[in-house]
Amino acid sequence: MKKVLWAVILFCVPAISAQRVWVVPKLHEIPWKQTIGSGRVKLSAAETALLKRVSRTVIAACVKDAGPGDPKTARGLFEQLRVGRVGIGPDGEKALLVQGNGVCMCGAVGACPFWLIGGTGHPHTLLGTGILLSTAGVNSFEFEKSKTNGNFDLLLGSNDSAMERFLERFRFDGKRYVREG
Repeated sequence: MKKVLWAVILFCVPAISAQRVWVVPKLHEIPWKQTIGSGRVKLSAAETALLKRVSRTVIAACVKDAGPGDPKTARGLFEQLRVGRVGIGPDGEKALLVQGNGVCMCGAVGACPFWLIGGTGHPHTLLGTGILLSTAGVNSFEFEKSKTNGNFDLLLGSNDSAMERFLERFRFDGKRYVREG
């Protein structure tokens, strides 16, 4: 009887504990060379104006205290922002992802300001507030298959050091993405 009990423990405990392991998804970054200035992503006049408004505070601080190798002008810093278009919902709706770039905007481990700007089919379009998420300290992102209020849930990754990585989950509350855990 004892041998049967030990066999059950040896084979069942690893299976039970394995179910508790969360597989970390592969996170993505906007490529360092995919900047506004590179012209790889075409922005409308409305998108450009909104991004200038959204990034104004960060850029003004960097003009005052630019890092080594960073542009010294507001225009140069703006053109250095990384930009990409992503699908945020199963209907194919696109949004604009914007991430800071350079020594002044990003920490030593590459954690940068991060904005998600609503797509044209969204009720909070670029003509309205447009900002679905604004946060700092982000290295990477991934939209999950799960969705809340019609938009995919979002994971953001940040490195606080070379040894520690943190993940935050954001869910769409109907107007913007809100941190869920």
